[in-house]
Parts: sequence; C-alpha cells; structure tokens
Amino acid sequence: MLEKFKNMGKALKEAQNMKGMMEEVQKELEKSVIPITEMGGKIKIEITGELQVVKFEMDPSLFTQDQKSNVESAIKQGFSKAIKQAKDLATNKLQSVTGGLFSGGLGTGA
Repeated sequence: MLEKFKNMGKALKEAQNMKGMMEEVQKELEKSVIPITEMGGKIKIEITGELQVVKFEMDPSLFTQDQKSNVESAIKQGFSKAIKQAKDLATNKLQSVTGGLFSGGLGTGA
C-alpha cells in the first residue's frame, strides 16, 4: 500500500515538473517569430509561435488590378506557410517536453 503512495507522489512530482516545462515552452512560443516572404520578398509576413500576426507588409508595386489574383494567392500561401511552421515549432517543442506523448500534432493543417 505504501508503495502505491510513493508511486503516486512520484507521478505528481513529474506532472508538476512537466507543467513547469510546458509553461516555459508557451513563453518560448510567444517570443518565437516566424518570417515568411512571398513574391520575391514583396510580401512579408511574421507570426509568433502562438499564431499571432506581428507583421504584414506588401510592396506598393503590387497594388495594381492585374496583380490582384497573384497577390491574393501569394498572401494566402504565405499565411498558410507561416501557420504550418508555427504549428511544427509548437509540436516539436511540446514533444521535447512530453517525450512524444502528444505526437499526433496540434490540429489540422491550414
């Protein structure tokens, strides 16, 4: 019976350690910035590991009607790449903390 309490105490301590490490990962993700460029650098996107957009820039030369479709496509592609990279970053960091416990990823792709 005493052995069960020792194991439970050990498991609780490990869970508390993991919680602390997960909080550190969360802080790292908030500070991590993922830069993406499209159309030869004319579109720039930066998002955090928490999927917050911190920068979006578009070269004024792209503000023409004949470029509209290409620009919209590049913007969508850029945000999709940034989100995928942020999810991959979060997954890798969480797997390092959890030992692969949650290896299925953080959700569906963008």
